[in-house]
Order: sequence, then structure tokens, then C-alpha cells
Amino acid sequence: MTPVRSAAQERAATIGDGIVNDNGIDALHARIAQLERERDAAEGFAALAAHELMAPLVLTEACVSLAGERLSAEEAPDLLQALDVLGRGASRTRRLVEALLHEARASGRPVRREAVDLDRLTRDCLAMLDPDIQAREAHIVLGSMPVVRGEGEMLGGLMTNLLVNALKFSPRLGGVVTIGSERVDGGWAFFVESEGPPIPEYDRERIFEPYHRGRGERRARGAGLGLTICRRIAERHGGSIRLADTAGEDGNRFVVTLPD
Repeated sequence: MTPVRSAAQERAATIGDGIVNDNGIDALHARIAQLERERDAAEGFAALAAHELMAPLVLTEACVSLAGERLSAEEAPDLLQALDVLGRGASRTRRLVEALLHEARASGRPVRREAVDLDRLTRDCLAMLDPDIQAREAHIVLGSMPVVRGEGEMLGGLMTNLLVNALKFSPRLGGVVTIGSERVDGGWAFFVESEGPPIPEYDRERIFEPYHRGRGERRARGAGLGLTICRRIAERHGGSIRLADTAGEDGNRFVVTLPD
């Protein structure tokens, strides 16, 4: 006696027959292979584009530095100031390109897990950003930072972008940027906090989207990718990034959580 099958079993059998008869499994494997080739091509193009962008940026920085050394503040103060702005802009763009290049290279492989001293990493990032810090007369408050597990170069890019973002939207002169950390369940949370008007509620999630520029950002220079890169790096480490609720008070605190 032939067993009676339910309607759900009949539908499953029909789907199964269709896959076998239409060579659906082979087609699925072919589609996966095609997608992998397209991903590899996109990653290769991104790496090539980043390399091509790096050369003029490095040349610009070198020329600005050379010109600055040959000019005196007494003879051409306005020109020196313009060169300083140009040099810092080229440096910021180069750091962004470097972060994109590293992300393109690393996107197809797992994150390396090694001990990363966030205190040393943060101090290195601050040293690199010292010209911007001095130009804005910003005051940096660095609290205790832990040792976490992750990929140092990627976490350095994350921290650099958070600091650049904090400096960009702090008061023009004399702002305070505070960096600190705390132990949380299953990992560590570290934060970068800046002064200034808080980001509106409707922009709190959108600021992590590529190229999004909030109302306060329209006057600021930048490609609108810094926070997107931060989120991608945090998530690749199994963590997250968020904008903490300031309860209507001034300032913005970005919090990154990383697992042990």
C-alpha cells in the first residue's frame, strides 16, 4: 500500500524533483562561483584604485612640506597657512585611502586575533594627528585603555577615524576630546567623546551609512566614509559601534564594543 503524503510533503517532493531534474545544485554552485569571481574582481579594482590614489597624495604631502620649509612666516604667512591646510587635507585623505586599501585586502579573510594594546595604539594615532590637534588647540584626555584581541592595523584605522571625526566636529579652538574604556559583559567597550552640538535623533543610525552627511556635517570636509569604515571594522571583529545617548546634553560619544 502506497503511503499517503501530506500537502507539505508533496510540495517538498515537487521542489526536490525540480532541483534534480533541472540540475539546480550545479546551477547553484555555478552561481556561487560567479559571485566569488565578481567579489574578487571588485576587491582587485578597489585595491588598484587605492594604489593609484596614493601616489599623488604622497607627492602632495612631500611638496607641501618642502615648500613650507623654504618659506618664512614673516614673508608669506597667508601662503604658509594655506599650505598647512592643504597638507593636513592630503594627510587625512591618504589615511582614508590606506584604510580602504587595507579593508579591500582583508575583506576576504578572517580577522587575525592577536593582543593589541589600545593605550599604545591610541597614543600612536594621537601622535599622527598632532598637527590637527595643535591647529585646533584641542585638549586630549586619555583614560585607561585595555589590551584587546584583534587586528592591530584595522583597529588603528578605527581609532584614527574616530579621532578625526571628534576633532572635526569639536569647537574650532580649545575643544576637549575624551578617550576611555570600561569592562562590559564578555568584552571591552571603549569610547571617543567630543564636545559640540549632539547629533539629532533622526541621524543617529544614518551617520554610519556610506556618504551620509548630517545637517552639521555639510560644512565639514570629508568623504563621509569614516564612520562606515569604523562600523565595518568593529563588526568584522565581532563587535559593534553606536552613538551613546547623551540625554540632550552637548557632546557626542561613540562607543565601540569588542568581545574577548
